[in-house]
Amino acid sequence: KTSEKQKQEPFFAQFWQELPAAGQINIHHRAWYFLRNEHAVGDKDEASEWYHVSFSEINTFEKELTEEGYTIIKIFTHISAKQQEKNLAKGFQTSGSQWESLTPGGIEGIDYKVYEKTYEEMLDKTDTDYAPWQIVPMESKRTGIIATLETLIEKLNVALANHKKPKEGNNVKVKDSTVPDILSTYDLTKTISEKEYEEKNKKYRKRLGELQLKLYEKKISTIVAFEGWDAGGKGGAIRRLTAGFDPLGYKVNPVCAPNDWEKRFHYLWRFWQHIPSPGEIAVFDRTWYGRVLVERVEGFATVNEWRRAYQEINDMENQWTKQNIIVQKFWMQIDKEEQYNRFKAREEDPDKTWKITAEDWRNREKWDSYVEAINEMLYRTDTEEAPWTVVEAKNKFYARLKVMETMIKRMSRALEK
Repeated sequence: KTSEKQKQEPFFAQFWQELPAAGQINIHHRAWYFLRNEHAVGDKDEASEWYHVSFSEINTFEKELTEEGYTIIKIFTHISAKQQEKNLAKGFQTSGSQWESLTPGGIEGIDYKVYEKTYEEMLDKTDTDYAPWQIVPMESKRTGIIATLETLIEKLNVALANHKKPKEGNNVKVKDSTVPDILSTYDLTKTISEKEYEEKNKKYRKRLGELQLKLYEKKISTIVAFEGWDAGGKGGAIRRLTAGFDPLGYKVNPVCAPNDWEKRFHYLWRFWQHIPSPGEIAVFDRTWYGRVLVERVEGFATVNEWRRAYQEINDMENQWTKQNIIVQKFWMQIDKEEQYNRFKAREEDPDKTWKITAEDWRNREKWDSYVEAINEMLYRTDTEEAPWTVVEAKNKFYARLKVMETMIKRMSRALEK
């Protein structure tokens, strides 16, 4: 039985959160197929948009895992209608009503032909090169169990052999001429007076608090993602934005380089751990876009890894918005000169020296490479459901108000649907 908590989260959330670390094994009984198929055969008590996941979405999920090194072994145990009838009768004799309660729809609710049609479609549409189905006859449990074990041994040996193959090098990709220079279109001279800022800041804080409460009442969650140049003003914008929220209803998730444990998972795994509960707000100070920014520029991800990440990220964000989660992304934009001035100011301020490191200065040497990566990120992942807002952040007052104004519009629009 699907829990209410499950249905309040994106369909694949529990499976992302339960991914095994590198070297470990997870066994799923029916997994994501069970939830989808039970609805397909007409489980009227579970009629919900939440179950409307396509086989194409399942294929995408499985492909993303296998491309990051996971091995997916799918085994379908096949029996005839006559054998099923025998097994059900035997199970009922052994466990009585307890057995029937564990059977979806009860014994009387099982229609072999209906399920057969659903399973045939499932096997046809999700039998892929990267995650093929292995059909094991189970008329005889003894031969079926042996066949299952043999299949597992074979597939695990193949996985070990593939693991030993050399991986692609971290070669640098030639600039994609189809990507426009988006950052250059923004006017960084935009400014606002401190007096006007104080007046609007007070008004916006109150409005954000009101919207937070209304969204909570409607169980509409919000994810706010911040990216930007070092010293671009992310922290200041986040503090002003969240100042209007009830502390019990939001959480700020600071993101840094993955630790040794996090590196043992798919790179998106750690972000799925922090999706907000229904009606709550999750703010990310740096995000999953590290794969196509710092990991791309510094060579921590291979070309194939960061190139396919654009679609993987779009898929993830689409799953979130499909579950009625607001996704808003901000890029805090300053120029190279402004960054230099802020770096020097931090070095000279005893209270802010911890914010500046040798690595920050070193990263400036790759400014042009980062511009290229940022433009491509904005170009390939700015979607209607999860849009980017580039914030002209040279003037901090202007930048903070733009973030607040944008969130007020997004949150208000969500309440109008």
